Order: sequence, then C-alpha cells, then structure tokens
Amino acid sequence: MTMTLRQPDGSKMRQTDVGPIIQLLNNSHCVEITGFSNVGKSALMRALAHADVWLQQLGEEGSAFLPVYIDCNRMLEMTEQGFYELVLRCLRESGPALAGNQALQEAYEALVAPANVFQVPLSFSNGLNAALHGSEYKLILMFDEFDEPFQQIDTRVFLNLRAKKDRFGSRLVFVTATVRPLATLRPGDHSGEFGELFSHHPWHLAPLPRHDVEQYLRQIAALNGAVPSVEDFDFVYQWTGGHPGYLAGVSRIIGRAEEGLDRESGSEQNRFVFLRGLIDLVRGDPTLNTESEKIWNSCTAEQQEALRLLFSGLEPDAFTLSQLMKQHILVQEREELRAFCRLFAEYVLAHQTTATYGEGLRVDEDSGEVTVGGRPIELTHLEYRLMKLLYLMSNNIVDKYEIVEGVWGDEHMLDVDDSRIEKLVSRLRQKVEPDPSEPVYITTVRGRGYRLVVD
Repeated sequence: MTMTLRQPDGSKMRQTDVGPIIQLLNNSHCVEITGFSNVGKSALMRALAHADVWLQQLGEEGSAFLPVYIDCNRMLEMTEQGFYELVLRCLRESGPALAGNQALQEAYEALVAPANVFQVPLSFSNGLNAALHGSEYKLILMFDEFDEPFQQIDTRVFLNLRAKKDRFGSRLVFVTATVRPLATLRPGDHSGEFGELFSHHPWHLAPLPRHDVEQYLRQIAALNGAVPSVEDFDFVYQWTGGHPGYLAGVSRIIGRAEEGLDRESGSEQNRFVFLRGLIDLVRGDPTLNTESEKIWNSCTAEQQEALRLLFSGLEPDAFTLSQLMKQHILVQEREELRAFCRLFAEYVLAHQTTATYGEGLRVDEDSGEVTVGGRPIELTHLEYRLMKLLYLMSNNIVDKYEIVEGVWGDEHMLDVDDSRIEKLVSRLRQKVEPDPSEPVYITTVRGRGYRLVVD
C-alpha cells in the first residue's frame, strides 16, 4: 500500500513518529521500526529519507545527515552479494554528495563482477568506507522490507554491519522496518549481535492518529470541491482506525457512492443515513478483506488464538495480549480491550465462524455455506443474513433492533415489526433445528431477543 505522508498543501502526517525518531537518530541510536501489515512503515521510512524533514526537525544541524532509503524489495537476489549490491547502489543514487565518489564507484564495480568470493564482502566494505570517508555526513542507512533478508542471508552480513557501526560510531546509524522485532525473526544465532544495536530503541508503529485521518479526508474531498463532515470523520475512523490501506479503500467507496450526491440538499441526518448505507459495501469489499487477511496473517499463531479467545469472551494469555496492545492491534477503551478498528474486529469475528463446533451448526462466511451435523442447509437471502448475524454474535443476545439493522437495514427500522422477525426466526428454525418446537441452537430470551447457542 503506497501512501505519501506529504499532503498537497505541504503539510505532513505522522509528526508524532517522525520527530521522536529523528531525535533518536540524532543521538546516534539505531532504531527498529515494527508494525503490522500495511500500517505505514514504508511511507514513514520514505519520509525519514527526505533531507528537508531533517532540516525541519533539527534546523541547520539536520544538514549534517545523509539519510539513504534502501528498499530490500529491490534486491536482485536474496544473497549476501545481492544485499551488498543494493546498499552500494542506493548509496550511489542517494544524491550529489556520493554520485561522483570514484572509490565508491570502483567498489561497486568490483562487487558486481568479483574476481573471487572474498572480493564480495571486501568490495562492500571498501564501498561503505569510501562513502563515509568521502564526505562529512553522518550516514543513516534505512533498511525497509527487511524481514526476509534478515531471516535468510548469511549471518556474517550482519556481523559486518555491526563491526562497521562499532568502528564509525556516530557517523553510521541504522534503521530497520519489519513486521516483527528482529530478535524474534532470527533468534539464537550471531545475528543477535546486530539486533543488540536496536534493543533499547524499538518503535512500534501505530495506525494514523485521528487528526491525520481528518487531514487526509480533507485533502481527498478538496480534490472534488467538497468538505467532509464530522459524520464522515467518525464513520471512517471507526471503520479504519487510521490504517492506511483501510483508509484508502473506505475513502474510495465513499467517493464512488457520493458521485452525483447533492450535499447541499441533505441534512446531517441524511449524511448519517448515507454513510450507514455503505456498510455492506465496506464489509464486502475484496480489497479491504485482503487487508484484513494480511493483518491477521502478520499475527503469530499465539496472537491469533488470543484474539479468538478475547472475541469469544474468554481470558487469553496476558503476555500475548500485552504484545497485541504494544503492536496497536488491540487498544484499551475504558476498562475493555477492543480491536483497533471495526473492520478488523468484524474480520476476527467472521474468522471464528469458520471454526466447527463439534458436529453441530457451522457457518462458513467465505463460501456462504451453512451446515448442521455436516449436512448443507439451503437458506434464502434473508435467512442467511439472520443466520450470519446470530453466528457472529454467538452466545450473545441479539435484540430486534440489531436484527432489523443486520438483516433488512436501517432504512427499514420502522417497517419491520415483531411479527415479521418472529416469522423469519421460525423459518430458520425449521431448517436448522433438530426439533423446531424445542430449539437447541436459536433460543428465545424473553423480552430481550434471540441467542444462538454454540459450544
């Protein structure tokens, strides 16, 4: 997901990240940036690579630094030589300060066509030395998409980088961007000596804060001559939590839906109804679902299990919960933990529905199949929507207002009476209950609503 932190009006987002990180680097501390899928690590790294950002944060002192952005996805091959080649290539491309450095050029050429295997690390060492000796800059090497190289390349590469840091001290500083901490990516070997450089200064990247989300929405709306409302801000932030991938997707859905919409003739209530009418589009959008899947897959198996337990009302492992909070996948609201946004919360709930409860009732949201005791059940559109709603809220009471909203939609809140709901529940029981007169799955909670009982 590509998102720039520099807005058309010249303002920048993520100031609460950029400023503190630059201060750490200014003090010669290596920084390890971690964050779940598409939370904005690459956009932050690219922002940190702009010289004007350093001047803005440090004043004239910022001109002493040369930040070099290294996208590890540009490696020609996942080898020691491939990594070294990319670093020297990025140094040569970093700007006029090193473009004419003859010693760096010669080292690069020797690295690309080595006379023997020993010349590969030697040429890299010579090239990095040339970059440091050939200028007065403090060099900041910024390794983006660093997960795979760190896990797969020979550990000697990282021992060499550690040795360079020890030799040049404050003149050489590293920044890495990975999904998980370096210590967990490659535990138990000598690469840990490289990881020690970052152990005291981890930076757990959160989604964009609300004021950045509002700034982004204003810029998007301005392109169409519009001004977003408070309802827009609330809706988008509730569903996206500031996740850049979610944010772009939900903004796209709103933009397409409001083409031709006359804002001037609509009241605030109409805007609210308009946004509520987009919920099914947001829930069913393939791109947004893919984003959710990536976030889920970036969690460890222990973290996934903790999320399942938490969303089932059970007590997960406290240490795993603390990890999820540190990674900003979970946030604390008053006394409760919740997912950082509604889109991911609904994905976790839906993910639970694919788990089979013995040989009883099962709903597979991906395929839309409902089975009882392994036998597929044919449902109408409304029956399936009710079944899915009850399943997502398993073991919890669902009242009639939630049923109308989830099955028919808000616009039918005044049209659907108790009798209509009861008839739909009755038809569903006829299809899924062993004995509809004595329901064991869809139970009635008198005066409150219905509950789907699963073990």
